[in-house]
Amino acid sequence: MKAAKEVILITAGDPASISTEITIKAIESHRISKNINLVAITDPKLVEECKKIINSSIKINEIKDKIKFSDYKENCFNIIPITLNNRVEYGKPDIGNFSFTKFSIIRTIEIHNNSIASAIVTNPINKYIMYQSGFDFEGHTDFLGSLSIKKKNPVMMLVTNGLKTLPLTIHVPLKKVTKLITKELIITKIKIAVDDLKTFFDIKKPSIIVTGLNPHAGENGDLGDEEIRIIKPAIDELKKLTNISITGPISADIAFSPSKRCNYDLAVCMYHDQALIPIKTLDFNNGVNVTLGLDFIRTSPDHGTAFDIASKNLANPESLISAINLAYEMGTNKNNV
Repeated sequence: MKAAKEVILITAGDPASISTEITIKAIESHRISKNINLVAITDPKLVEECKKIINSSIKINEIKDKIKFSDYKENCFNIIPITLNNRVEYGKPDIGNFSFTKFSIIRTIEIHNNSIASAIVTNPINKYIMYQSGFDFEGHTDFLGSLSIKKKNPVMMLVTNGLKTLPLTIHVPLKKVTKLITKELIITKIKIAVDDLKTFFDIKKPSIIVTGLNPHAGENGDLGDEEIRIIKPAIDELKKLTNISITGPISADIAFSPSKRCNYDLAVCMYHDQALIPIKTLDFNNGVNVTLGLDFIRTSPDHGTAFDIASKNLANPESLISAINLAYEMGTNKNNV
């Protein structure tokens, strides 16, 4: 039976970044699933300018049917247009473009919630510029949580071939991590992850490992006692729940060895780099950022704005392609539950 076409929406990202370039390249690669109709929420003029820079001949099709997308055209850059009022200088983020970047995200979710669209993919944004503009969120993930209908608690998960990791703390200094790691945080995030692994990844009984915070997972308290006071009690409580296979705390320096990786579905890590380094080491170009715990499917390429190569026709679309295809797979699994 032929799979139904799914509409996936994609945000503009920061207009001075590589976002438009990788979106064009992703579409032109013909490696996005044929079961996906990709629609961007951006400014057509921004796309036309980027086309000239990267010598693209892709045609632009403006979508007027924002509910059923019946005017979608194959082999085109399909756009629901929004307006970018300021001039863009590639590679130089501008506080004046903050409202465009933010509005693209908000509009994308509004359209998703009122149409047949099945998922959203977000292009990279520059958080520093957004903070300068009064952006009152830790990052993209928290902002999306505030826009979800049920105001759910978002959880970041990184995905690549053969590995999924979840950082309990994200964009915070290391000196603050020990104060932020709590038994409640561990239990809450793992419960959300288990539910979504079942729903969106078709993993019936997720197997999870939890890393330690300290070297060698604390060595029985000699190198730190967070494992004894916080992490192990959280794991013990989670073990009482049905359909959760969970072990730890495991020393992070062995958690990602080939012999370990084949035995679990998700590694729950204590902080940002502990979770991202193995993902980017294994497959730098294809990592995907997935937000769990929302009332919509959201994926994103696992890289930033790359201002240093913007407008140089050097940007690699692999991570974005993976993010788009994974969003489709997640929607398919959800529909089969």
